[in-house]
Amino acid sequence: MPVVTGRLVVRRFEAGDVRAFEAYRSDPEVARYQSWDVPVPDAADLVAEFAAAQEGAPGWFQYAVALRDGGGLIGDVGVCVHDNRMQAELGFTLARVHQGRGYATEAVRAVLARVLRSGIRRVSAECDARNTASARLLERLGFVREGFRRRHTWLKGEWTDDLLFGLLAEDGGPDLFGCRPDLVVSDLAASVAFYADVLGFRVGWRWSEGQGRFLADAEPTEPGTALVGRDHVQLMLTQLAGPHPTRLHLDIPTAAGVDRLFREWRERGAEIAEPPAVRPWGMYEMRVHDPDGTVLRVSSPPAS
Repeated sequence: MPVVTGRLVVRRFEAGDVRAFEAYRSDPEVARYQSWDVPVPDAADLVAEFAAAQEGAPGWFQYAVALRDGGGLIGDVGVCVHDNRMQAELGFTLARVHQGRGYATEAVRAVLARVLRSGIRRVSAECDARNTASARLLERLGFVREGFRRRHTWLKGEWTDDLLFGLLAEDGGPDLFGCRPDLVVSDLAASVAFYADVLGFRVGWRWSEGQGRFLADAEPTEPGTALVGRDHVQLMLTQLAGPHPTRLHLDIPTAAGVDRLFREWRERGAEIAEPPAVRPWGMYEMRVHDPDGTVLRVSSPPAS
């Protein structure tokens, strides 16, 4: 730890997380399908307890989810390891302002990869049947719906139906789970403004090739690449002069998955333009060309 993904840092809780943690956990909409009441009591004590917990030990361990490059806490992912250390339960919470951008999927995927590498053979999760966003997230990550319990839980003055999900280590989850077109644009600032102001996309991050890092929102330096998203769709925008081939980003949960596809595609005769390697922006990535010159950028978080 920490685990760094394309946009996030998954890490241990820190004392400085109290204010953000208390704010999103006390949001009635965030807590609607969760077990706690709002406002969340004793936030400082909870954060201190999370910070002192031992990862991998039986019981709950809460991972803090923060934005990269100094961004603050935006959520948490909890894993409860069984006494047999072979199975675990999963839960996750994200601040409302950051929902709908794929952050929860990105964070849970990173935690799952870490948990399964530790020897856990089965991960279970359950959610209120009305919480369709969480159910879709679990299914995207390879969880199988295993049960439906009618009026099973008495929560906040009402009976709720529960959905039960499970993921086995041998399931492995999908290798390829996402595809983001990378659009070559002539004026990145104008394109970002169009997608954000006209089409209602949110700007996820901006990367400066010249500085070799992600830029903070307030920095005046113009980026070379930006990511924008709306609902479950993400687009990359890259400013380049002249004509360029189509570029697609294919997302994989783990570096082992990138290596597996690298071996498979190489044996099948694919044109590997660049073998897997950790790139300056922190992702483990290979590049493949199709017969028309389309560039497929296949990437995952680096192995921890």
